Amino acid sequence: MNLVLNNPNAAPCEPGKDLNVVVLCVNPMTVERAGEVLKLLENNFKADEEGRLVHEWWDYEVLGFSTLREMAAARTATADVIIVGIHEGDELPWMVAAWMKRWLELRNGRPGALVVVLDADLKKSTRSRGMLSQLKAVAASARMEFFATGDRARSHAGTSRQSKKIARRLVLSQKTRLPARSR
Repeated sequence: MNLVLNNPNAAPCEPGKDLNVVVLCVNPMTVERAGEVLKLLENNFKADEEGRLVHEWWDYEVLGFSTLREMAAARTATADVIIVGIHEGDELPWMVAAWMKRWLELRNGRPGALVVVLDADLKKSTRSRGMLSQLKAVAASARMEFFATGDRARSHAGTSRQSKKIARRLVLSQKTRLPARSR
């Protein structure tokens, strides 16, 4: 599987052959970790699959503009995997919540996975438990697999190990949900 950045000249994704990924990063700290998860997905699929891992990136600030938020939501509604990089806080930024609400409306129960890349260990942060619960609820309402990784040990090695586990689980879940890929 080849990693391809989505652009206007790229061929459309072929369901059952290509994996469509949308990445949204709320802060620069999560960009590297989201990229690591994306690269690990490519490596885990590459071993035995043809096709493309077509990805596109969104910055949360553009979601403040309704036209761009609608465009991002429409693209996200058709994604096989959605990777969201967030930071510690009480709740999601309003524009991220609005974007999620919209792609949920457009998704129509399409299977997929929501991967949350955290810039802190939100599972242990009392301040962020509500946000993590909110994201789990989004995945559940969309009937999507849910995965989360944080900087547990505040080390690159700890994040890398967790990302590898998530990538393996995600690849397995996608392979069982998607039709057999052509060779």
